[in-house]
Amino acid sequence: MSGYKNFAVVGAGSTGSFIIRQLLKEKATGIVNNVVVLTREGSKTTVDGDVKLIPVDYSNKESIKNALIGVDVVISTIATGVLHLQVGLAEAAKEAGVKLFVPSEFGGKTEGATEGFYSAKANIQTHLKGLSLPYTLFYTGGFADLLWTPALGLDVTSGKVTVGGDGNTKNPFTSRVDIARYVSYILTRLPAEQLNNRSFTMAGDTKSFNEIFKEYEAKTGKKLEVTYIPVSELDARLATNPEDIYTFLRKVFTIGPDPKKENDNYLYPYWNPSPLIDNLPVV
Repeated sequence: MSGYKNFAVVGAGSTGSFIIRQLLKEKATGIVNNVVVLTREGSKTTVDGDVKLIPVDYSNKESIKNALIGVDVVISTIATGVLHLQVGLAEAAKEAGVKLFVPSEFGGKTEGATEGFYSAKANIQTHLKGLSLPYTLFYTGGFADLLWTPALGLDVTSGKVTVGGDGNTKNPFTSRVDIARYVSYILTRLPAEQLNNRSFTMAGDTKSFNEIFKEYEAKTGKKLEVTYIPVSELDARLATNPEDIYTFLRKVFTIGPDPKKENDNYLYPYWNPSPLIDNLPVV
């Protein structure tokens, strides 16, 4: 056991809500003592369950610090567009006596990254090192239950999908339910010294987009029309607009993880994450 009993989750949205629910399950068993949720002042966020909801001014370090007094672990699920808010959040956490900081990663590996929003995440890691505030990074791959949107060209229900490259690169995918289970397990069961300044890579399922599309067609009997965007075209788009997050993600999926590095699924016995096909929308 890590000995960490008191958690603060920053944000109760797309990812945070799942982590909050899982921590509340741990609280019901006595593994976790307290769960607090930080939200923006003036927001209409509501959270079900035995949690303390604390509105804070993210531009006011004292406001954040007061909210984090007595917290062992901060889990940030701040959205991509406001990652910079984690700078003040980390500084306030350090002053409040927080023992471990989990920055908003939950995607591909970002350590040493210099491009796109991945570089913003890498900068937060550097800031945490400068503060001497221990941190833990969680890499999940793509969200198995959230990727299938028109914005990313992956609306399978429309019958037309778009991917970068040739679609053969294998990537990890994990649903948000399984992400929350893994994060909660690691932070509460592993010894504290095994969490400090370490990254954990999970993979609910690992497949190429071409494999995913074949599984979808076999399951639904529905033929997909697939458009492939050459990597050179993705690079050209990013050169024109480096802030194009969807093109950036398409490029990331053409690269995939380092095949020589194993994931850390083994650290959570009996995790049994759901296969990706179970997370695809079916019409």
